Amino acid sequence: MDHLRFLVTAGSTHEPIDAVRDWGNIFTGQTGCDIALELLKHGAVKLVTSNRNHAAEHANMLCNGHALSIETFHRHHELRAILADQFGSETEPATPPFAAIFMTAAISDYAPAGVFRVVEEQAAQSASGAAATPRRRRWLVEDVQKDKISSKHERIAVLGVPTDKLIDLFRPVWKHQGLLFKFKLEAGVSEEELIKIAQASRRQSQADYVVANTLEMARGNDRAAYIISEHNVERVRRDDLPRALVDVTLRAAPQSGPQPGPQSGPQPGQKSGPKSNA
Repeated sequence: MDHLRFLVTAGSTHEPIDAVRDWGNIFTGQTGCDIALELLKHGAVKLVTSNRNHAAEHANMLCNGHALSIETFHRHHELRAILADQFGSETEPATPPFAAIFMTAAISDYAPAGVFRVVEEQAAQSASGAAATPRRRRWLVEDVQKDKISSKHERIAVLGVPTDKLIDLFRPVWKHQGLLFKFKLEAGVSEEELIKIAQASRRQSQADYVVANTLEMARGNDRAAYIISEHNVERVRRDDLPRALVDVTLRAAPQSGPQPGPQSGPQPGQKSGPKSNA
């Protein structure tokens, strides 16, 4: 029986500064996990997450005859490789295609490319000799990269280089034709500004929807996010977000084959199908 198929990424990437330290972020993958479990009531779900506790807890879950399969990642290149594998090749594309992809994973925008001791710091000057903008500094640095960087340096600087924007690969590289949901977090902007930024970001990635919030919206008792498409902006409480996204998806995604009967929650005790690699 042919049902809808979904892909959800969750969690965060961590890039090594040295052999014992990494560069990451605070996001745990809970939002992506919640969305995956809600989607599971309506179709098969592939969850790619950095949260190994979630992977272990939900391994081999079934709901309404639909299977949840899970893979885990830690670094940016691991996530990219897993995603690329989901789409097969030009001669052997993956089937069936995903009806919708939810890119909730918080991916590092930069990866460490060296650690340096700050030997000297000066205010930058313009060509005329006048002081440049106060935010500009001229540093003399010494490369101190090691397997474990010494803690004795008075100041260090970590050089970051941009990583690939994985969300921008789904359309042109991996040829995804289904719905694409992008997730966007901003800080220090108004909600009106957030909507403008999110719309531009959505169009850049050729996404159908962007789920956007600010740090202020993500904290406290009144947590919320916007679901934004080309012609609609909807503000949704965080607790209602998974259900709202599934409703949007079922309205917009092409229906494939007979639809499941009355829905029930996922059944953790039902074990079948591929195991998680957590």
